[in-house]
Amino acid sequence: LKREDGLWMLRRMRLIRQTSERIARLYPTNVMETPVHLCIGQEAVSVGLCRHLRDADKMFLGHRTHGPALAKGLPLPKLMAELYGRTTGCSHAFGGSMHLIDLEHGLPGSSAIIGGSIALGCGAALAAQLGKNDYVGVSYFGDAATNAGVFYESMNFAALRKLPVLFLCEDNGYSNVMPKSAHSAHDIVSVARQFMTTLQADGTDVLSVYEHAGEAVAQLRRGEGPVFLHCATKRWMKHQGHEACDIVDNGIDRERDCPIRKLEAFLLKSRLIP
Repeated sequence: LKREDGLWMLRRMRLIRQTSERIARLYPTNVMETPVHLCIGQEAVSVGLCRHLRDADKMFLGHRTHGPALAKGLPLPKLMAELYGRTTGCSHAFGGSMHLIDLEHGLPGSSAIIGGSIALGCGAALAAQLGKNDYVGVSYFGDAATNAGVFYESMNFAALRKLPVLFLCEDNGYSNVMPKSAHSAHDIVSVARQFMTTLQADGTDVLSVYEHAGEAVAQLRRGEGPVFLHCATKRWMKHQGHEACDIVDNGIDRERDCPIRKLEAFLLKSRLIP
């Protein structure tokens, strides 16, 4: 790991965490014009991926957007203005938290519909392939979206056409408050493996995501077809809003599972930071 990569990821995760914590404090005052879905504890997934992406690469998000959007390059003032319903926001106050747009940094849009953005990543990849353009598509979604028909249809089409698209599943184990055992009869990774190269990363460890995402993006840029990247992580907050998760036996340990603390410890031990 290069020092500049480690520092970039540490700073970006801290930005996302501190932004989320600030939103959590502001939200109960009713100054924001939109529901929010915070990603505290999940920062490693988007940051580890986005270190390998360029502004030209197109990333399509679901409804938990803040962290991935900031990781991809969305300016913080534009995010906060959007949450406040200001016309200076990234979506000019038309979108709110779940519909962020930043064309300059490769964020064509996001969807509050579960699975709604998965096919769009394929569309961007198809456009790149047909136009012989040097960018990749990224479909970024949660585990609940793998129950939608568009998930299977998109993987099938991507595999058939060998599209340069990354399917990234940020798996926090819950669809709102429902565990996977209650809403899904399939194993996500086993299903994806039938269509394409499948990689698995520890979504609480940014170095694990960085390593596997680097391998995935490199394959896409070589024109070797789509990749599925599964990142098992933990959601520290409730599905929506500013309160901490209160699901019994969710297995969250804020010291052991904190991606920021893990990276800090590695950088110190490796003497990449003093």
